[in-house]
Amino acid sequence: MDTDDEPSSSSSAAAAAEAEAEAIRAEPPRIRRLEEAVVNRIAAGEVIQRPASAVKELVENSLDAAASSVSVVVKDGGLKLIQVSDNGHGIRYEDLSILCERHTTSKLSAFEDLQTIKSMGFRGEALASMTYVGHVTVTTITEGQLHGYRVSYRDGVMEHEPKPCAAVKGTQIMVGSFS
Repeated sequence: MDTDDEPSSSSSAAAAAEAEAEAIRAEPPRIRRLEEAVVNRIAAGEVIQRPASAVKELVENSLDAAASSVSVVVKDGGLKLIQVSDNGHGIRYEDLSILCERHTTSKLSAFEDLQTIKSMGFRGEALASMTYVGHVTVTTITEGQLHGYRVSYRDGVMEHEPKPCAAVKGTQIMVGSFS
């Protein structure tokens, strides 16, 4: 058996790799615009890196809402469910439609506000990010309302009109069905 006449599998693999490398050098890859859904999921990973990050953001929102009591429930280390409830000032009905959109916040309205901001959160990224990695349900009532409202969000968008419901003062946010 003469092995000098047959190319070895390692030399053919090396030749294929060299041909592929040559093709890459010859023509640079195209630059493409990422789909918005991909961009939003990448951005969500920057803000909400793990379940503990989501809990931190939600608790900070509760404290910014002047809550004196905050309750946290997690299932499977926050991989199945994160629920944060507070007795803070709640969220106005008219704000629910944009609550989970990116860059929406009650903490500032102009760049100059950054000099005097005292709240923990202010960028309007956390809730939106959570909607890109899971399903978010908000139940809230403000002082003086006869009933609260419940609404769900996915991918930064309100899934349905807020529905009247029984609620105690403050806000409850549940994040689940992680993707």
